[in-house]
Amino acid sequence: MYLFEQVSAEEAGKFAKEKGIFSQTENWAHFRTLFRPSAFLGKDESGKIVLSCILFRLPIYGTPWSIGYATRGFVCDFTNKQLVTEFTAYLKAFMKRKHVIYAIIDPWCDYKIDFQDPQYDVCALLTRLGYERTEGRIMQPATNYRLHIDASRDIEEERKRIFDGFAVKLQNDIRISAERGVTVEKSTKENLDEFVSIFYRLLLETDAKKGFGHRNLEYYQKFARSLSDYVTIYLYKYNSKVDIAYTEKVLQEVRDQIQRYDDEIADPQTTDKKRERLAPKRKEAVKQLEATEKRLQVSKQLTDDPYISASFYIKMGNKAYNFYGANAKALRDLRLTANYWDMIRDSIDGNVTTFNMGGTLKLNTEDIKKDSMYDLYLYKKQYGGEFVQMPGEFFLIRDRKKYEFFHKKLNYFRRMVYHF
Repeated sequence: MYLFEQVSAEEAGKFAKEKGIFSQTENWAHFRTLFRPSAFLGKDESGKIVLSCILFRLPIYGTPWSIGYATRGFVCDFTNKQLVTEFTAYLKAFMKRKHVIYAIIDPWCDYKIDFQDPQYDVCALLTRLGYERTEGRIMQPATNYRLHIDASRDIEEERKRIFDGFAVKLQNDIRISAERGVTVEKSTKENLDEFVSIFYRLLLETDAKKGFGHRNLEYYQKFARSLSDYVTIYLYKYNSKVDIAYTEKVLQEVRDQIQRYDDEIADPQTTDKKRERLAPKRKEAVKQLEATEKRLQVSKQLTDDPYISASFYIKMGNKAYNFYGANAKALRDLRLTANYWDMIRDSIDGNVTTFNMGGTLKLNTEDIKKDSMYDLYLYKKQYGGEFVQMPGEFFLIRDRKKYEFFHKKLNYFRRMVYHF
């Protein structure tokens, strides 16, 4: 039997921070001021803390009612059926006292890994306890790409092990980015707002290109300030002079290669069979030449050394996250690849055990190759990690009639959350 009690957000947040779940901390409460946080701890018979939960309650103005959201909660071992069962009963009683119409949970725990059947079906447990799984999502992605880090190993050995596990193309892209003059700048508490502004400018370019939704600048500034002890913004800057010199060198090498092909093809001693083998190689070299010349022209137009990519990196406890990302149009035009290597190295140095690259597939089609995020999935797969499906969003409904009205008819929660 477990004991549950209502506590301060700081007390509940302490346990969540140990587990690396930043959206179940008082910092998140400072960020999401539209909500009223109610925090809980669960202890076993020995007094050990085994669960924390902050239920963020969205008031329905002009009424005594509210809608609850335990963002990425609860923080507990979801394989412990008794614990989850007993806390659900406790939560239902709290919801009744506080007039919470329904509560949303989207646990940060594994459901399926690399599309394999789950070893433990948390979805089945939640369904048996009366939670209802939503179709699609209201707030958080239900997928993640994750890289495991062995914090017990020597740092340099672990860096090498992980880098060697990358796809060969990705390894080359990382090396070439450095050779082409891409450098990284990291934010501090003092310049956080400035870095957020640059990130936001890049985000607008990303959204214009891919049609992603975004919030206003103030939203991201408030997010960063609320988690300033845990957030670092990585800005990737492009040095056109370095890249022009590198590209001109590559151009000369390609021209020399084409000339060698021409000389060999024209050589009277070259057999027809060998000429047939050389022809497609020459054609491919010409294509490379044209693409590189085009890239060089783009480089010469970017003389102000712009920022071309940005990432929100969050490190809490033994977890790290690439939470937001944004890329300039120039990144694509220059045929450069934004990568996570700097964040991964810092995670290794910081005793992190899991680096979370963020959502990938939407899983809205049976054929993942037709998924709108399939290209992003393939890119992240190059890092050698694992694709994780989380349980997704579940509703614990206390008042069905009011739920039908405020959720299904008015879509009150989503409209309020995304408006403010």
